[in-house]
Amino acid sequence: MLSFRNINLIFSTLLFLLVVLIGWSASMLWTTLILLVSYLIILAMGVTVIQWNFFLKSVNTLQSKKNILLTFDDGPHPHYTPQILNLLDIYKVKAIFFVIGEQAEKYPYLLKEIVDKGHIIGNHSYSHAKAFDLFSMGQLLADVQKANKAIKSCGITTPKYFRPPFGITNPRIAKLVKESGMKSVGWSFRSFDTTKQTNTKIIQRIKSQVKGGDILLFHDRVERTIEILEIALPWLIERFDLSSNKL
Repeated sequence: MLSFRNINLIFSTLLFLLVVLIGWSASMLWTTLILLVSYLIILAMGVTVIQWNFFLKSVNTLQSKKNILLTFDDGPHPHYTPQILNLLDIYKVKAIFFVIGEQAEKYPYLLKEIVDKGHIIGNHSYSHAKAFDLFSMGQLLADVQKANKAIKSCGITTPKYFRPPFGITNPRIAKLVKESGMKSVGWSFRSFDTTKQTNTKIIQRIKSQVKGGDILLFHDRVERTIEILEIALPWLIERFDLSSNKL
C-alpha cells in the first residue's frame, strides 16, 4: 500500500543499496538526485490527493455500490444552503454538510435546519485558512476544537466526521484527526462547482463518471451548485440510492 511510512522505507532502502552497490560517484549523485525528485513528487501527490490515504486513512467511497453520497463543503450560506435543502427534500436525498465554524456562528439556525431535515453535520475547520496545512499542531487542534465548539453551541452533537480544508493532508493533520477522535472523509468525485468549468461540462462529467459507491463533493456557497443539482439529481436518483448518508 502506498503510504508515507512505506515510501520512506522504500526510498531509504534504495538509497542504502545504491551506496553499497555503486558507492559515491558522479553516477551515484545523479541517481540520488533522481530518487530525491521522485520522492518529492510522490510526497506532493500524497499531500494533495486525499484519495491516496497517504498520511491518514479517509473514507473516500461507500461500501455499497447501489448508493452514492452527496457532500457539501464551506457552508452554511444564508441564501444557497436553504435552496439546496429544499432540493434535497424534494428528491428525498440525505447528505453530509461539512461546515466552517465561522459560518456556523453566523447562521446557527441553518445548522439546526440541516439536522432537522435528517442530514449530518461534519467539521470543515473553523477558519478554512489557505495555510491550514501549515499550521502548527497547537494551531490545528485549536482551530478544529473551535469549530466543534461553534457547532455544539448551535445545539448540534459534536461531529464525528472531519474533512480537511482543500483535502490537504500531512503528518500533522493525520495526528490532528487521531487526537480529535473524528473520522476523515474525502471524496471520489469532485464536481468542480467552484471552478470555471461550465455547468454543461460538469453535468456531462456527472453522467459519464459517477458510479456506485461514489462520494460526491459539492459546495453550498455558490449559486451554480443549485443549477447543477436541479438537472443532475433526477438523473442520479434514477440510477442510485441517495436516501442514506451513512458511511
